[in-house]
Amino acid sequence: MSLKSRPKWIALGQSIRVRLALWYGGILGAVFIFLGVLFYVNLAHNLNTDFNHSLQLTAETVGRYALERRALLLPLNADDLFQEINDPELFNDFFRIIDSSGEIQIRSKNHPKRIVPLTPDVLNNALRGKIAFETFTYPGRNAIRLMTYPVIKDGKLISVLQVGGSLQPVEDVLTRLRFMLLLILPTALILALIGGWFLAHEALQPVDAMAQVARQISAGDLSRRIPIRPRQDELSQLAETFNIMIGQLEASIQQILQFSADASHELRTPLTILKGEAEIALRQARSVEEFKQTLVSSLEEINRMSRIVEDLFLLSKGDLGEERLEKEPVELASLMSDTFLQMELFAKDKKVSLILGRNEESWVTGDIYRLRELFLNLIENAIRYTPAEGRITASVFHDRREAMVVVSDSGIGIPEKDLPRIFDRFYRSERARDMYPKGSGLGLSICRWIVLAHHGKIEVESEPGRGSTFTVRLPLLT
Repeated sequence: MSLKSRPKWIALGQSIRVRLALWYGGILGAVFIFLGVLFYVNLAHNLNTDFNHSLQLTAETVGRYALERRALLLPLNADDLFQEINDPELFNDFFRIIDSSGEIQIRSKNHPKRIVPLTPDVLNNALRGKIAFETFTYPGRNAIRLMTYPVIKDGKLISVLQVGGSLQPVEDVLTRLRFMLLLILPTALILALIGGWFLAHEALQPVDAMAQVARQISAGDLSRRIPIRPRQDELSQLAETFNIMIGQLEASIQQILQFSADASHELRTPLTILKGEAEIALRQARSVEEFKQTLVSSLEEINRMSRIVEDLFLLSKGDLGEERLEKEPVELASLMSDTFLQMELFAKDKKVSLILGRNEESWVTGDIYRLRELFLNLIENAIRYTPAEGRITASVFHDRREAMVVVSDSGIGIPEKDLPRIFDRFYRSERARDMYPKGSGLGLSICRWIVLAHHGKIEVESEPGRGSTFTVRLPLLT
């Protein structure tokens, strides 16, 4: 089933806003219900405890009266009891006094007319001096709570006192509370769901704004950015992260476009030369020597294109992590000396002085062939872009942690605006193109890849007209 063909209620159920609202409302509703039930149970327990305590106070008062009348050898009388006690709260409870044989001696005027039996279990508990509570419910009548209280003197049961009262006030309070809870809890739940919906809507509104901007962003237009709210919350951090990602994506696409344009330009020039020379060679009859010169020129252009393709293939494998380095202990001073011997003839042809400065023994872990290529590229670049009578100095030394390789020249230098891009593929400044048109602009890109593959750093300082200094830092062998 496609997204468009799904019913609306399914799509609504999958909405984060709806799920957040339901979670918020459900949790808040569960808390309300828990608190309501807890309050109801606690109140019911307290009301019943207070009611039982009231019965016990009445029983103790009546029990003392019965013992006093017995001590004075006076008959028991309910009216006399109420006159002597003179406590209005006792009038809410009824009582009766039963002798040890089970006969009722006296009972209060408010004693219910319906029979309230003295059960055998309660009587046995009273004979053992234990207090007991009972609840009786009659159809169509209010429930009553009855307390059986043994009246004991000198360790002997004198009589059994039963005090009771209607549970109607307690039931009335609990009934009103149940009504209020049944009214309040659904209302609170509905309000919680509505509040959860608005809170989810408010929380996800920035996400909607991000989604709208993200839909407007395409590969052809990555200049748009997600607006960031002034509040530094998690969504602001998310928007800032998205903006950084879009900026990096924009830079990557620009690099790809620039790379494609530069690669096309670099490959188009030798192809144009090859095509032109072939057309000229086929246009009219030529001598063997002229054909030989044409083939030599064509071979030069083919070698140039092959070198560009090989360099691109090397960089592509390096980007994908497929170019593996054969790392072993390498001594940089001797490697620099060998590189100088290789480049001396080239320097003489350019009438440039090649000077080997400090050349301290420095051991690193690396690929000797790639490190040799690094030195060759740096020195070759320095020779190419240094005018005649110029000077190039290379040094190798180390500190406690790093081996330093420094190549300085007195060449044309690099303009400040070009420094951030000199390690980009195919990038060459206008001055460099004028001085050496056949360059591909991949040499420094390969140098940077070799240095990074050896966990090092490469830096450049330059001033137009005064020369450049390239510094390579590699971790020493430990």
